[in-house]
Amino acid sequence: METFNMKRYEEQFLYLMKEFNDAETFEQQHDWFKKINNHRFHYESARNESMIKYFGDFENNTYKEINTFFREVEGDYLSLVDRYYTSILRASFRQGFESIYGKHLFTLADMKKKTYRESVKEDIQRESDLITEYQEIVGNAMVEFNQNKIKLTSLSKYLTSPNRSIRKKAYTSKYQFYKQHEGDFDRILDKLIKVRQSIASKLGYSNFVQLGFDRMNRSHTSSDLKEYRKQVKHHGVPFVRILRKKQKERLGINELKYYDERVFDKYESVLLNDTKENLLENFQTMFTELCPETASFYKGLDLKKNLDLEYRSNKMGRAFATFIHPNISPYMFLTLRGVPNDVRLFAHESGHAFQFYMTRKWNIPEYVVPYDSAELFSFAMEHLTYPWMHLFFGEDTFNYQITHLTESFSYMPLSSAIDEFEHFLYEHPNVSNETRKSKWRDIERTFLPDRNFDGNEFLESGNSFYEIGHLFTTPFYFMDYDLAHFSAVQLWMKHQDDPSKSIESFLSMCRSGGSLPFHKLIQGADLTSPFEENSLQPLLARVQNYMDQSEVTK
Repeated sequence: METFNMKRYEEQFLYLMKEFNDAETFEQQHDWFKKINNHRFHYESARNESMIKYFGDFENNTYKEINTFFREVEGDYLSLVDRYYTSILRASFRQGFESIYGKHLFTLADMKKKTYRESVKEDIQRESDLITEYQEIVGNAMVEFNQNKIKLTSLSKYLTSPNRSIRKKAYTSKYQFYKQHEGDFDRILDKLIKVRQSIASKLGYSNFVQLGFDRMNRSHTSSDLKEYRKQVKHHGVPFVRILRKKQKERLGINELKYYDERVFDKYESVLLNDTKENLLENFQTMFTELCPETASFYKGLDLKKNLDLEYRSNKMGRAFATFIHPNISPYMFLTLRGVPNDVRLFAHESGHAFQFYMTRKWNIPEYVVPYDSAELFSFAMEHLTYPWMHLFFGEDTFNYQITHLTESFSYMPLSSAIDEFEHFLYEHPNVSNETRKSKWRDIERTFLPDRNFDGNEFLESGNSFYEIGHLFTTPFYFMDYDLAHFSAVQLWMKHQDDPSKSIESFLSMCRSGGSLPFHKLIQGADLTSPFEENSLQPLLARVQNYMDQSEVTK
């Protein structure tokens, strides 16, 4: 990778900003605006590429050094972007920008101005270092299993083994690793909470909660989420209990233990027999037939080889989509392991990548990567591709769909549990680690009342959240999975009634990307907001009806 000259980059950025500020006509200012954002994409694509290379080979010292370099200069970049936001808000020809980009450009600029000042630059660097430390401990993890040392990520196929004793043994090995690093995770989380509280205080927030929301461009509030969590407690938890009961029956066991939760059907443990080449051919067929836009997207993804799908011992166990090159080329990073979840994961990350592809015309980073609605596109893609699942699963297609629905909704109470826990962590930043664990265990019992740790003292003591990476890396993000799923399921239901209309709604949301906040995106697609009173129960009733009818007609 070419060395990135940050000093030269800063000089060019400041020059572009001066020309923008001094522009005498809208045409001139708009031209400089586009050049500034091109310049921003130059940095962000280089940073993304460094991350891809490092995650793809974390043993490569050169890649590690370059990735570290971008972490260290991120504060400098944020300082430049802060100036950009200031200039946007002071733009002489604001009305002209609003006519092209909408008012949300200025809403985002105002929100982002609140999240950064020079006084927090060092704290943000410390936060980044702690996040990296967590990621490296987990990413490099080796565990003892069957008298061999293997990567933690290689346990995946054993965690869903059809043999229950193997599953239990795999989970025991997994949590033995987390137990061995209990001190590390306690220390890292405590320091992250403290440094985030420090950042929030310096920026004028009472605590990190609202800052966390503003970092993700959220238009909804803590009160909105509190009301939604109430619906999950009253309607979601009983619904998932029904799903778990059926899961237990399908597995033929008397009691569901924690090491059974991710096995939803005996078919789920079957390995996919297709080669990677056959899988990719099936994905190509799926996207070609879904709509012309997805066909064009996938063709470009394949031609540019912007896919990292292979297992490697030096590859981090992550799955994500991003973009590279200043022309915003989507890139997907995941590992195909020969299990049914490969199909779901590929569809999920394709949803992210496709949205980047559809939104690239905006040429504004905040519009291309819409933090408050990012998961809407990925979950929608998971559901809208149901008609092509027979390509992968044949006679087991029905089982896949039921399993997928069961697994997706099983995350609903977990998402609420994590969100409530995160609010506790940052509303009470000075409590002890023991108090945090006790609180987490209480919340688990509320939202996951049937979770059975089978006497595992480490988990019973409230340590199961160590593996929830979002708690460490991106607080308050996890709830977005459930909010997005809530909306995606509605879109899938509309697809059953009118496929072409639902696809067009999906494409419209993808084209809008971050130019609209979450609530306006779903409003434009005629989807019910999760924050509306009694919005969850009717959705669950319809899903339950679909699953019951499917069982009968199978």
